[in-house]
Amino acid sequence: MKTGETYLTKTRYIDGLRCSKKLWLGWHEPSLRKDPEPFSPLDVGNRIGAKAHLLFPGGVRVEEEAYQHEEAVETTKALVNDPSIPAIFEAAFDYDDVRIRVDVLERLSDHAWGIREVKSSGTVSSDKGHYDDVAVQLYVVEGAGLAVSSVELIHVNRGYTREDGEIDWPSFFSRADLTEAARNRLAGIGRDIPQMQLILNQATTPEIFATKALCGAPYRCEFWGQCMAAKPDDWVGHLPRIGKSLEVLHHRGVDSIRKIPDNFELSDTQAMIRQSIISGKPKVLPGLPMALQGFGPPAYYLDFETMMPAIPAYPQTKPYERIAFQWSLHLMGQDGAISHQEFLASGDEDPRREVAESLIAAVSIPDIPIVVYHETTEKGILQSLEKKLPNLAESLSSIRGRVVDLHPIVRDHIVHPGFFTANALESSAYSIKNVLPVLVPGEDHKNLLGVSKGLDASQTFEAIIHGVHDNEKEEALRQELREYCKKDTSGMVDIQKVLQNSSQPDSALQH
Repeated sequence: MKTGETYLTKTRYIDGLRCSKKLWLGWHEPSLRKDPEPFSPLDVGNRIGAKAHLLFPGGVRVEEEAYQHEEAVETTKALVNDPSIPAIFEAAFDYDDVRIRVDVLERLSDHAWGIREVKSSGTVSSDKGHYDDVAVQLYVVEGAGLAVSSVELIHVNRGYTREDGEIDWPSFFSRADLTEAARNRLAGIGRDIPQMQLILNQATTPEIFATKALCGAPYRCEFWGQCMAAKPDDWVGHLPRIGKSLEVLHHRGVDSIRKIPDNFELSDTQAMIRQSIISGKPKVLPGLPMALQGFGPPAYYLDFETMMPAIPAYPQTKPYERIAFQWSLHLMGQDGAISHQEFLASGDEDPRREVAESLIAAVSIPDIPIVVYHETTEKGILQSLEKKLPNLAESLSSIRGRVVDLHPIVRDHIVHPGFFTANALESSAYSIKNVLPVLVPGEDHKNLLGVSKGLDASQTFEAIIHGVHDNEKEEALRQELREYCKKDTSGMVDIQKVLQNSSQPDSALQH
């Protein structure tokens, strides 16, 4: 536990608006600070924040670290009093027990300043706390004695297209005027701060009803695991579409699916899941054999990996444009024999043409199904490739037309108690990462070294194409990418085998 006088920051203030428990834990049990991984969301945000400084030539940065707050405040005062300084980066202020750093404090006149908050988002978002972020800065800066006439959020311009050569940073950014919205929140901030201080100074953790909706939006809370640790493995929140019933059950003191009363209203699906958990036995629902008829063998099994870089990596691309850079393809022959092909781009140039051409060549057996898991993603990638590469559109459209989706087959025909445990908190009950180790014990994405989820893959490839790592490290990461993508397609093969071996209603699931 920290000692000494409590204080808020703009991050803590926003945390407090969302969850008093997160506010309290952030002070009393803070996470260890470490440098962000290259091209992780935090790292990208830092890179974009630094590039925004180019919009304010002649600006000066306050170099003191966060733990040197008093010194940073003094440096800021000196820069404010120097009329030759047009902008101050990371300006530090302290008012009403709130400490802030302003991304950019722009000098607009001898007596007026502009607050400029920089975000890596493509839009201004209330859900992400953007309005409250700039409002608390306005509250503190004016409370500290400066007159602020303008408040802006500088964010990524999703309409910007990178040309050949370096990025045009002034065109990369958009500026949104949030002055009125920030001022409208000032009275509320004055009321919120004393309440948040009371929370920080209480002796015990506030009790909060944690849910996926509260703790997962807009980002997964860093204390999510801590809040979920006390939940039973068969927590009622694992039930699909539980909605408002979750709070009803909580108020009745029911946290376990096994303990849901017999007379509590559940959907047919929820009731089957409850019964499967109580019995400890999986259930195969009618219709599975017919549902599997279009899945082969023979069949291909396809998975893409993509990135959506905030900072466009290639000419003629936009911020957050989805770019496929890798695929894995398994083939199950008529006799059950398995073979594998794969592609991973070098990253030196826009990889989409290579991705498309190599895939078209690899899918050489006509007319057989191409199995995916969540067809919306894979079909969307193929469709975007069709638009990007019109000369290949016919072949890509043919591939897209052969796609069949394994996800709804599992969702609609298998009820397994192993799907609805704490492991489902990492993704969802019927995601391949949750389903695979249940149906095929020992096969688990968590066994992979390094890259083990989609975000890992995208940020790893971004770091590779920007030359962050030496050759040895880069090759090791490339191998991790290959193993990760391959796990998804081999996993689909294994899942389909289990389904085919268990295609009679009420039969046991066997690999």
